[in-house]
Amino acid sequence: MQGLKKKLKNMLIALVLLLAGAGLGFLVIEFGLRLALFGSLQWRQSGYLPFIRAPHPELGWLTSPNQVAAEEDIEYQHLITTNDRGLRDRERSYEKPPDIFRIVVLGDSYIEATHVPEGQGYTQALEELLANRGVEVINMGVGGYATTAAWLYLQSEGLKYAPDLVLLGFFAENDVHGNSPELSRIFWGSDNVRYYGQPYAVWNEEAQTLEIIPPDFERSYKGYQERLDAYSPGLYQLDALQKSLASRLFQKMRYQMRARVRTPGYDVNIHFGCYMRDFLHLSEHTKASPETYQRLWDDAWFVTEKLLVAMHKTARAHDAKFAFFNAPSRIQFEAQYKEAVDRRFPCFELDPDLPERRIGAFAEKEGIPFLNMLPAFRQAVESGHTLNYNHDSHWNAAGHRLAATVTAAFLEEAGLLPAAQ
Repeated sequence: MQGLKKKLKNMLIALVLLLAGAGLGFLVIEFGLRLALFGSLQWRQSGYLPFIRAPHPELGWLTSPNQVAAEEDIEYQHLITTNDRGLRDRERSYEKPPDIFRIVVLGDSYIEATHVPEGQGYTQALEELLANRGVEVINMGVGGYATTAAWLYLQSEGLKYAPDLVLLGFFAENDVHGNSPELSRIFWGSDNVRYYGQPYAVWNEEAQTLEIIPPDFERSYKGYQERLDAYSPGLYQLDALQKSLASRLFQKMRYQMRARVRTPGYDVNIHFGCYMRDFLHLSEHTKASPETYQRLWDDAWFVTEKLLVAMHKTARAHDAKFAFFNAPSRIQFEAQYKEAVDRRFPCFELDPDLPERRIGAFAEKEGIPFLNMLPAFRQAVESGHTLNYNHDSHWNAAGHRLAATVTAAFLEEAGLLPAAQ
């Protein structure tokens, strides 16, 4: 009996030492990564949406004013600050200064630019490039916004800045299905924040106008509170482990070794739908018939185009010009990533140029200035430049700078800028 107790005691001691050694090793790796990547051991809470965003009864969600939070991934770590209007921008007054040409830029996370440090985003780069024109560029991007929310935000807030030009950063990969309540329901399921928490526009054929379906504010607020509760002290330890750099590095290495795409647990016919001419048959990655997808995508594109026309009319009705661009996605300009997607889903073909062709034809028909950034992004990547994060896929600082450079040239060529001072 004594021998058994001694054996169990030794096993327990060995187990404790093993766990302690593993924990110490994990901390050494974690601290080493933080020193190597960020030059600091500081542990900042990863992600910021639960802390500086709140549900909004009309827009879905909105970033709160005068906030400071952290944004962190394997490839970046920096603080996010908002001004007194809730914008990721310097302080801006509604009253336009004399002799200033003001551009208001709306869009999603590509415009909001939380993935790059302060001063390296698209709107800041564009303002610097146009400094000799007396131009202000106001960042009104909000992560996750589709075209419906952007249009509503323009009406409720953007017009208060008396813009001379309204510029929309469209992102076809997300925005088109995000403008469809049916596709969004399939894509997000019962997510209280992302599905129920955003507004949708539907076309009233009889009245020939767009009608707005407001967010389900009660469900959205519930989902918001659930996300906040997930960061309570009792749950944060597991959350911190999952979000540690060491854990993320392991996930990244595993992903690269398998040469697989980081595909979400969503429906493939929606995630890549804007690049597809023919939709997949029912499988583990789809939830409806090809005919249903085709109908829903046709409807989504139809409403999206109506929304773009509505934004154009709203701007013109308030003595502002309007233009837009489609933010190039990684799958459109990075050949290696496109090849990985093709290997992952060999049963269908993607056409990376499809959104630009469709949007370009629509814009020409409606007489709306449209910037196709895709050729410039492809040329830069072919020349050896890296324009996006590998793990996150959003543009890096170089991607934002290139987008701003191309935009400045486009605005000049289209006659949308004042003369140089």
